Amino acid sequence: MFPNLNKMDALQSDLLDSSIAFLPELILCSAIVLLLLLRLFRALDHWHLGWVSLAFTLCALYMSERQWDETTSNQLTALPIFTGLLSYDTFTVFLRLFLLSFTALIIILSLLTGIPDREDSADFHCLLLGATLGMMIMVSANHLLMVYIGVEMASLPSYALAGFLKGRRQSSEASLKYVVYGGGASGVMLYGISLLAGKFGTAYLPDLAMGYAAALHGTGTGVVADPILLLGTLFVMIGIAFKLAAVPFHFWCPDVFEGASAEVAGFLSVASKGAALALLARVALVLAGLNADRVPTIDYQT
Repeated sequence: MFPNLNKMDALQSDLLDSSIAFLPELILCSAIVLLLLLRLFRALDHWHLGWVSLAFTLCALYMSERQWDETTSNQLTALPIFTGLLSYDTFTVFLRLFLLSFTALIIILSLLTGIPDREDSADFHCLLLGATLGMMIMVSANHLLMVYIGVEMASLPSYALAGFLKGRRQSSEASLKYVVYGGGASGVMLYGISLLAGKFGTAYLPDLAMGYAAALHGTGTGVVADPILLLGTLFVMIGIAFKLAAVPFHFWCPDVFEGASAEVAGFLSVASKGAALALLARVALVLAGLNADRVPTIDYQT
C-alpha cells in the first residue's frame, strides 16, 4: 500500500519534531563529520583539533540544558520519536547532560595532558564523540534493535580508544581483550534479541512488556516457564551486563583499565558504566510495566 499525502505530511512532521528532540546527537554527528574532513588536510596536522570537538560538545551540552528546562517546565513524561525507536523524556535529557558534561571534562583533560598528540587528535576525538553518541542512543532506546545499535556504537570506538597508546604492549593487549569479550557479548545479545522478536513478533519495548505480562498471566503461577522467553531475556541481559561490567562479565575490566590511558580509563569507567546502568534501568522498568502506560504504542500500519 502506497502512502497517501496525509501520511507523508504526518511522517514529515514527525521527522521534524524527532530531529529537534534529537538535536544534541545531531550536533555530535556534525562534529564527527567535520573532524574527518579536517583530517584530510595535512596543513592542519599541526593544529590540535580537540578544541573543535570541545566546542561542539559544549554546544550539544547547551542544547541539552535548554531541553532540560523545557521538559521539566512542561512535565513531559515520555515522547516517542522516530516512530517509537527512541524515547524523549526527562530521563533521556538528564543522562545526556551527564554524558556530555563528562565528555567535555575528558576532552579538557586530554588537552591538558597532551594525550593524544596533535597528529592523532582528530582520530582520538572522532572515536570519543562516536562512543558518546552511542551511549546517548543507549539511554534513549525504546526498541531492542536501537539497544543493540547503541551498545555497538558505544563499544566499537571504545575498542580503539583502549589501544590508542601506540608502541605500548599493554595498550594493544587491552584493546585485543576488549574486542574479544565485546564481540562475544554482542553476538549473544543479538541472538537474544532475535529470540524475543521471534517470540512476540516485535522488538518495541512497551509491546514486549505486554507480551511478558501475558506470559505471566497465562501460566497462572506468576512464573514464566517458556524456555525461549527465558533464554532471550538472559542473552539480552548478558549484553547489558558486559557493558556494565557486572559479575561474572567483568573479566575485561582490569586489563583494559590498566592498559588504556588515564583519560580513556576514566571515560570507560564513568560514562560507559553510567550509560549501561541507565539502559538497564530503562529496559527493566519498561518490561516491568512501570512505564508501559506512559509510552503510547505505535501503530506501524497507519
